[in-house]
Amino acid sequence: MYSLFGRGLAHKIYKHACLAQRLWTDKAAAAKPPAAPDKLHSQIVDVRCEGMVVKILPARDNNYMYLITDLPTGCTAAIDLSDNKLLFETLKKENLTLSYAFITHHHEDHAGGTEELAAQYPDVKICAGDERIKCVTHCVKNDEKLKLGEMTFNCMHTPCHTVGHYCFFVECGAGGPPALFTGDTLFQGGCGGFGEGTPEQMVAIVDRFMSLPKMTRVFGGHENTIANLRFAQCVEPENSNVSARLMWAQKQRENKLPTPPSLLCEEMCFNPFLRIDHPDVQNYAGDTDPIYVMFCLRKQRDAFK
Repeated sequence: MYSLFGRGLAHKIYKHACLAQRLWTDKAAAAKPPAAPDKLHSQIVDVRCEGMVVKILPARDNNYMYLITDLPTGCTAAIDLSDNKLLFETLKKENLTLSYAFITHHHEDHAGGTEELAAQYPDVKICAGDERIKCVTHCVKNDEKLKLGEMTFNCMHTPCHTVGHYCFFVECGAGGPPALFTGDTLFQGGCGGFGEGTPEQMVAIVDRFMSLPKMTRVFGGHENTIANLRFAQCVEPENSNVSARLMWAQKQRENKLPTPPSLLCEEMCFNPFLRIDHPDVQNYAGDTDPIYVMFCLRKQRDAFK
């Protein structure tokens, strides 16, 4: 059992190590060109519900961008800009008119296309909550709501992966299930690194997510589900939900199909970062304090191979 002083010291050391690692990772990502269309890591897939369609666009090594179209009006928004060539080709092919681009955070593999988009589509509103993102035309605020057709975009400030990270909770006017676009905050079976944040912030984010409708579809910013679930198996080896989801994800990837989205209620059954109050997860961490459990999970996930 760690003392409070020991926990605080370990947390401080870990936070600085994460920041150093994040800075190195950002530079490495910036040096990677977007993937050629014939070498995309996943197939392009449409996810439909009543009133809304989400087009999953793969980019780079394992990034995802999303196009969200309000079916009654045809209004379309993009989430993140990782590969503008693919985005522009898709807009033209599908005869879609882009009205908004929502950027989750400033990292180059999510925000690197804003300048080109602004130059080629000057009428598109680029929305984000971090001053480090270029060409933003609308600076979003926490809990701000923006209408696009019959859809409502709820802007959720989720500082942890970066201080200016936003997730976007989208409700469609036709009454279909909502969607949550989480960038690098929450992934299927896992969560993003605490590059500019703390376990306390992530616990607060999880609390906020858990208050959303359980049928919310979760769209993360990367294809890393298999690795996340393999770690989840280490945390809860007896959790059959983890094993079943891992088998499903492996079949998806064998066919180059994306694993997003998941349902929030599903994540609550197999994502350890949403289960920090579960006895098995607490037993893995060796403590019941939610902040320490979150800290331990993230530390172990960072070291997991």
